[in-house]
Amino acid sequence: MTHDKLLRIFSSHHLRGYRLGVRTKRLLLQQEPERFAFYLSGCSDTNAIKSEVPRRIRLHRIAQTYVTMLNAGTMIYRDEKPPIFSPAASGPFHIEQPYFYDSREMKEAELEMLKIRGSRMAGALFTSNRVFAVYNSMEFLPVFEPQVEMRSKVMLEQVCRTKISFNLKASGLLLSDNMDILHTLLARSRTRSLDHFLLNDGYEHFYFLTNNSYGETLLQLLCCPEITMQVNAALLQEFQPSLPNSRLECDAVDDSGAPILFCYLPDIPRLYRFVSALDLLNSTGILVCFDFQADALRPLCGDNIELQIIDFQNFKARFLPFI
Repeated sequence: MTHDKLLRIFSSHHLRGYRLGVRTKRLLLQQEPERFAFYLSGCSDTNAIKSEVPRRIRLHRIAQTYVTMLNAGTMIYRDEKPPIFSPAASGPFHIEQPYFYDSREMKEAELEMLKIRGSRMAGALFTSNRVFAVYNSMEFLPVFEPQVEMRSKVMLEQVCRTKISFNLKASGLLLSDNMDILHTLLARSRTRSLDHFLLNDGYEHFYFLTNNSYGETLLQLLCCPEITMQVNAALLQEFQPSLPNSRLECDAVDDSGAPILFCYLPDIPRLYRFVSALDLLNSTGILVCFDFQADALRPLCGDNIELQIIDFQNFKARFLPFI
């Protein structure tokens, strides 16, 4: 594409990137106007040249999020999604498959979006029964402005009430380039660097996934709760159901009564509460995770938490044989 001058290489502040040429924009608008006009026509923000480092990093963050969503089977193109954030469109819309809307698309809500200016959200993911505020910290530790992000949460749940056929609390989804970020976040929770929005005060569920093939597979699980239920049912064959009056939030117990948490889909607040409760009670427990997650979780376990590891390839062969 660079040889045909459809893409131009741009370098500034030691950051190298690509830009669409005028001929490329014209070609996209001619062939797929419904898909690309929103981004490439008029004075749209995404059609403007950005050379400042923070703005280019944000563009990269959103582009990377798009790739992760696309590889996980999520619909990302405007002409394939219901216009949930369009003020001119009325609901309720029925979500039959996962749809991702980036922050630029969400700004169509205009007055509502003015309330959350400055949010770090890369976009929102809608599935058949859940909605997620999506963040992508890439290789960095995430930084949140709690008041801004809480307003984002309220806005997203308001959209669900007015535009979607279900009314549920929104969840959080944090994407990152590597599992070490999860280890750092949980290690910091034991110090005064506790991120209250991420661990306590923000979303009841805040999942952590990586921007690679592992994270893309787990994203498919989040979008397909019936498969997650099958995985949990298979794990429960090896353990006992948790007691309703248990002192600890857990998914099962072993024969000795030790609590077990299924964290192969890492839910950061839930994992934090489980580890903290075991430390407080000086009790023992078990974490069930995939093999690629073990190195990040093992340093948090100490002597009182055992890791039980699921072979990722065997899991895929059994539960996702066609993916």
